[in-house]
Amino acid sequence: MPYVNLRDAYVEQTSLELLSKDIAEHYMAVPLGEIDGKVIIAMLDADNVQAVDFLQNKIAKPIKVYAASEEGIKNVLKQYKIKIDDSAVEQYSDEAGGNNNARVKAKAEDDHNIKTIVQDSPISKALNTILEYAATNRASDIHMEPTETELRIRCRIDGVLREIMKLPKSTEPALVSRVKILSNMKIDEHRIPQDGEFSIKEGEKKIDLRISISPVVWGEQVVIRLLDKSRTKLVLEDMGYRGRTLRAVRHGIAQTSGMVLTSGPTGSGKSTISLCTTTGS
Repeated sequence: MPYVNLRDAYVEQTSLELLSKDIAEHYMAVPLGEIDGKVIIAMLDADNVQAVDFLQNKIAKPIKVYAASEEGIKNVLKQYKIKIDDSAVEQYSDEAGGNNNARVKAKAEDDHNIKTIVQDSPISKALNTILEYAATNRASDIHMEPTETELRIRCRIDGVLREIMKLPKSTEPALVSRVKILSNMKIDEHRIPQDGEFSIKEGEKKIDLRISISPVVWGEQVVIRLLDKSRTKLVLEDMGYRGRTLRAVRHGIAQTSGMVLTSGPTGSGKSTISLCTTTGS
């Protein structure tokens, strides 16, 4: 039985749609795509003939089975496209617009302004799910982009912006207001750009979020940068520094005055290398 390592794998939504999430979780089996007319399925129990027959009948196409670890299967299960009940979200939006009942419950833990998002409404669930999806899939950015008819949510994963969900246009004001409150922005300001930040916990990891909100043609655009400190390598050698360059950087950060400047375009690793230099590693 061939084995496939899925611990760091990313699967396109079109491939995941070949099998519903409920069935995938029940059988611990996930679709990876199609090759030569066969659907590739990764399973925890790849020797379960009855499960394989059921999956083949459910997909209605020939399948090829691979073995995978539980950790790898769970990684792919987290990537299933987020679905929010549109009617519930619209109902919440109507209530929020009528009596301004859009409550945000957050609490600060320690001294680091860590927010615990409480799932007390569809909007809360939507934001919590978006952040959880981005964190588990190691996204570097979240883009909430309003259009004329809907709110598009995209995540930058491995440098590529991938659309993960669409929400009704009516949810935009409540979702943007929630982000503003969590990041201590003015919720009644819609004409000028605003910046803020807060932190969340995803499992045992602390993730810092930098928020940028700016007005656009169809509303307000939200860009969230995720900084997961637990995944940052704080060793200069691991960042590719060698020889003369490594000696020059270490000499610079060892000085008692002056500064080391890190510059470059978005996504080039400025924050990562800055953490390396500030720790003096």
